[in-house]
Amino acid sequence: MSSRKRNPLPAPRALTAAFTVLACSIGWAQESTPWYFGASQSLTRDSNVYRLADGVAAPGGLARADTYASTGLLGGFDQPYGRQRFRAAANIRYNRYQEQDTLNNTSYGLDAGWDWTSIWNLSGGVNVAANQSLAQLNGNSAVQTTSRNLVKTDQIGANLNWGGTGLLSVQSDYSHSRVRYSSQSSGNSNSSGDSASIGTYYNLSPALTTGVALRFTRTDAINTNQNASNGRNLDLLVNWRYSPQTGVNARLSWTRQSNSGVAGQDFSGLTGSLAANYAPTAKIGLNVSYNRDAGTNGAFFNATPTTGTGTTTTTTPILYENSQVSDSLAFGATYAATAKINVNAGYQYRKALIGNAASAGGSSASLGEYDDKLSTASLGVSWAITRGWGLGCNYSHEKREASSTPPLTYSANVIGCSAQYTFR
Repeated sequence: MSSRKRNPLPAPRALTAAFTVLACSIGWAQESTPWYFGASQSLTRDSNVYRLADGVAAPGGLARADTYASTGLLGGFDQPYGRQRFRAAANIRYNRYQEQDTLNNTSYGLDAGWDWTSIWNLSGGVNVAANQSLAQLNGNSAVQTTSRNLVKTDQIGANLNWGGTGLLSVQSDYSHSRVRYSSQSSGNSNSSGDSASIGTYYNLSPALTTGVALRFTRTDAINTNQNASNGRNLDLLVNWRYSPQTGVNARLSWTRQSNSGVAGQDFSGLTGSLAANYAPTAKIGLNVSYNRDAGTNGAFFNATPTTGTGTTTTTTPILYENSQVSDSLAFGATYAATAKINVNAGYQYRKALIGNAASAGGSSASLGEYDDKLSTASLGVSWAITRGWGLGCNYSHEKREASSTPPLTYSANVIGCSAQYTFR
């Protein structure tokens, strides 16, 4: 047994003081404003903190499971000004573990943007995002580690559109993204990427839009291989919107991807995405999505990260290192049990084909080509007690199977509850 003293979870006095300040500030303004700010506290139990393979003991004689607390502040605004709109949402959290105190960290998320419209049917916008968190241990690499590793993901994007709601429109987009790790010993690699596209869209009806676009991507991975990946895509796009609760958005792409430094990751073939949502009743919402992406960190560089402002935590980009191509399928359902209580359930499955040359302890270990499968099932409930107060609990079960050499199989159960106060 280890004689190591447990790291106590944060005393509630600091959070109580923060909530007291927020509550006292209610008299500061009687009218609704575009600004909001708040505080949150969550407690989470994880049965496999390091995502260790089945049968592998945790380091230092400690248990595989641990409990951690997250104390956070959040704020933001959404303000229209003439034909423009300015918005921003940010949060910062201190995450403290009860036993694995080496994992203690500060995480943050920022999402800000400026949207505008002008004469001659011109419109556009700029969006920036920045996130920091513990690097995910559930799919980045088959080389496992028990060391603390922070990952920073940043993105800036801009778009320029012509046509508005007319029959014909032209849309162009550009984004630059980068990923930085505090430690690359676990096979993760720093990388940066650029994506640019231009497309023409035609409104067949008020509910149906079709389009065709050219999209170019480039990802530079800075590791032992220093790989540069270039992608060229021809996108066919369809968007059908029956109502805000019911619609389908689809993309079918011919993708050709080449790599300068890593063999086995070149890809040529079909990729795409499909997202559909349906509300059979006023209380029930259903959604399904499918994505097929090619390339290192394709799931990150082909999507813009978002920051949530509700009781749930910030949504951070998902990074799939070294994948030649990955397929993911997700199902979700929401149920409004009452006007203030909502229940949600979801299931996600991802299968990636990996052409990997991962770095372990400074040396390169060729893991060959293998399949990496990850599935996650979740169930949650949220309660909007008042306009400002909210409570929520969530449970998820995660399982990963990688046919690498040696193979990697593990499972984890995570359960957590959170409380949040937001003043508007």
